[in-house]
Amino acid sequence: MAGMRTGGRTPLADGLLRARAVLRVERLRDPRRRPLLVLLTDGRATVAARPGGDPVADACRAAALLAADGVATVVVDCESGPVRLGLAARVAAAADGEVLGLAQLSAERVAGVVRAARAA
Repeated sequence: MAGMRTGGRTPLADGLLRARAVLRVERLRDPRRRPLLVLLTDGRATVAARPGGDPVADACRAAALLAADGVATVVVDCESGPVRLGLAARVAAAADGEVLGLAQLSAERVAGVVRAARAA
């Protein structure tokens, strides 16, 4: 995953709201399952929900809606380079989720996070 291109490809808030809609439909199909969202992002939101708005704040509001819906969220921070803004951690905090860096990513670590999310 370290080789994946990230940054500037998707309006983050819109992507989170679309994920929320998909998860809502899935919850209707099987209300016993607890959804888990794994978000790969550098947190650099590029498009605001309204003209002149703050894209990062919009993404955090969308993430908070997921948390309010009871969606467990794991954010994989894909930020790289010498300048790091820590925006993925802000989105994870808004989602009441956990943030992992790419360097922390392993099958064992991801499985542990998923088990913890299921237990919560």
